Amino acid sequence: MLSAVHFFIDMFAGMLPPLLPAIMEEFALSLSLGGLLVIAMNMTSNGVQVLTGHMRARKRTPLFLHIGLIVGAGICLLGVLPRIGYIFVPLFLLALVSGCGIAVVHPEALRAVHHLRRIPPAVSTAVFMAGGFLGYASSGTVSTVLVSRYGLWGLYPLVLCPVVGILLVIFLRIRLAIEPTIANTNKQAVSDKRLPFWFIFAMAMPAAVSTMIFASLLPTVLNKFGFELTFGGFSATMFGLGGAAGSFVWAAVAHKKGELRCLIIALFLTVPFLVIYLIFIGKAAAIWLVFGAGFCSISAYTLMITLARDSSGPNLGRRMGFMVGGTWALANIAFLALLPVIEHLGADFVLKFVPVGYILSAAFGLFIMFRVRRPAEAELAGQ
Repeated sequence: MLSAVHFFIDMFAGMLPPLLPAIMEEFALSLSLGGLLVIAMNMTSNGVQVLTGHMRARKRTPLFLHIGLIVGAGICLLGVLPRIGYIFVPLFLLALVSGCGIAVVHPEALRAVHHLRRIPPAVSTAVFMAGGFLGYASSGTVSTVLVSRYGLWGLYPLVLCPVVGILLVIFLRIRLAIEPTIANTNKQAVSDKRLPFWFIFAMAMPAAVSTMIFASLLPTVLNKFGFELTFGGFSATMFGLGGAAGSFVWAAVAHKKGELRCLIIALFLTVPFLVIYLIFIGKAAAIWLVFGAGFCSISAYTLMITLARDSSGPNLGRRMGFMVGGTWALANIAFLALLPVIEHLGADFVLKFVPVGYILSAAFGLFIMFRVRRPAEAELAGQ
């Protein structure tokens, strides 16, 4: 059920990039203004998580799940906006409001997942994240098909999704995990030997920037190559479907081999898929390479969240807020800084540098493995 809620809320979060060509045409926006809309929604849907992740840390009732599902569906109301006057301001405000709703759902939903004590962390996190990836991926196909056939008004039926999600939350009496306080110094010492959260966060950042650039620009680049709007949406869907499938596979392997080792391998494997895809991006059959890139890259991110779950540093809600929101908020800032470059040199040019971020994250993962984890394990063995 929590995966279903994640599916709904991330479906709203993924609508703007694949719909961007249609929105730009409908409201007569430039690529820069369209990019600002994507950034506005992504910044709020991710950055607000950092601000709210620590809130209600001792509460078990999922109030923010209810509020977030309702407010997050606001992006489906694009059709009610007028086509005259300076339309960018109401578009911008709608993106901000919907982004805030999307944001407050994630930390509490992850706390609810962590309340499931009988499921291995790698598995429960993978299943939950797979729901979100499927929602984000499906939004590309669902939204572009609806808009292509019925215009922006075709998004209206999707506002029923929050109703289903809220009823499920209430009916199943979902409760949130509360991180236990450490009772004595011996437990504190053991806790301190966990991986530092900020190292995991730093490892996630370069890959998050690359994923943000790839997901945001891919539909527009494909449209430039002459593909229809629906093909760009389907390509985004394939990226998310690869991530959903990969999350299950890599979670099963990581349960035996270790999350850190598996995510490093997954990050390195992302690079050849992307490089080959960017060479053959003008070919429709290359879409299967997008699936492979998602299979590895998104799975690595899921394993990073699993590591952050048991890391040392801020409280559980804040760790989840930073990992699920903070990484993408900073990635959006990087994307914002790149907008002038995209405008002048082209989105297809910037897309060629996407593999670099995954290489940097994998390299930092190796640093954590050999310079941070192993000395800590040796110290524990000595005690």
